[in-house]
Amino acid sequence: MEFSRMGRAATRAVLASCVCFWAPVLAGTLTAQTSEVTVEVGASRITPPTGVDGGAADFFVGGVRAGRYDLFGTGVRASALFGRSLDAATGGDFVSGEVGAALWRRLAGGWSAGLDGRAFAFRVAAPFAYQAGAVEGTAVLRYRGDVLSARLAGVAGAGRSQVTVSTMVQRMRRQVSVTGTLSDDLWRYGGTLELMAGGGIVSAGIAGGLHESAGGTYRSAGLRLLATPGTGAVEARVDRWRTPDGYETTGGIAFYLPWGVWRARGTAGRPEPDPLLLAEPGREAGGVLVGLRVLGHESGPMARRALHSVVGTSPEGARVRFTVRAPSGAASVQLLGDFTLWAPVSMKASGSSGGVGKLWTVEVDVPAGTYHFGFLVDGEWYLPDDAPDAVPDEWGRQSATLVVEERGETERMDREVES
Repeated sequence: MEFSRMGRAATRAVLASCVCFWAPVLAGTLTAQTSEVTVEVGASRITPPTGVDGGAADFFVGGVRAGRYDLFGTGVRASALFGRSLDAATGGDFVSGEVGAALWRRLAGGWSAGLDGRAFAFRVAAPFAYQAGAVEGTAVLRYRGDVLSARLAGVAGAGRSQVTVSTMVQRMRRQVSVTGTLSDDLWRYGGTLELMAGGGIVSAGIAGGLHESAGGTYRSAGLRLLATPGTGAVEARVDRWRTPDGYETTGGIAFYLPWGVWRARGTAGRPEPDPLLLAEPGREAGGVLVGLRVLGHESGPMARRALHSVVGTSPEGARVRFTVRAPSGAASVQLLGDFTLWAPVSMKASGSSGGVGKLWTVEVDVPAGTYHFGFLVDGEWYLPDDAPDAVPDEWGRQSATLVVEERGETERMDREVES
């Protein structure tokens, strides 16, 4: 029925405006046990699905996000978003909210398992009044190796939606307004598989999914290209969907870029169908949100300290002790830098302090010269936010700096200090 198609198209306007198509990918790199509140403003545009009359809908968007999480993704989150339509004829104002929680556990051999749950609701105003609410849970099994990674997820959810549309009809030689209201019980269950390969900050791979829903069966297959410079992320994807209404090709680009207390995230392209909300993809959509972190706290932050100290001399340079306090719960920490040819060197834990996390150390002979280095915490790049002498490397990732003086120069400086 046309009322139903229009209402479901309105749901896609909300999802596009929330800029949340690929949120799991673009969550950013977490660096400590952190509490954060971010205020965001931005704009978005969405066009109706193919076959639905109407022009593009433009929105001014604002909202707030809050979360508490650790390095490995365990935590809680909440968000609220408000949208103001710039043209009442093509889109309605909306409000949306979500609460969620995630729990991750590291397993042996690069494997980890996680559970994620969320509840969300939104309401769109006339001309296509729509409201919906749902809960959804996801179980994930993930593998991360030096070159290959895999993610297998099972998802199930349920909810309810209602759309109200008014139209004018001819009755008794008069135009009469008729209002139609449709309610849907929403549900879906299914799974997705993603396989990625690559080293450094760039990886590529394939993905597929199968979902059963109240609207029928959804199948998808696609390609992925992901870049993670520093704590940001940029992803390009393309997918071919088989939906109850036929075949759809979707894809585009999404990004998440933090800079100090500022955040920017957005998408552009053709959004995917939604098996739970039964939303059809618009012909195109895009949006950008710029956020300012107004509150933030890292539990047990490190004092600003040097990550290295010279503890002796070696035939070619110096014996250097590297020390870092990793986030609480870290199972392994490794040192790597250009003085190790970027080969990881295992570090040893020496205790914990007030739940902050263990202090990890290792001593390495380093030739004279200037170097850059960092750490791997359970396979993830890590550098403390307040690390002194941090600089972006050639991939845009933050690295620490080490300068080892020539042995003769070091001895001369020591004599000057003594005198």
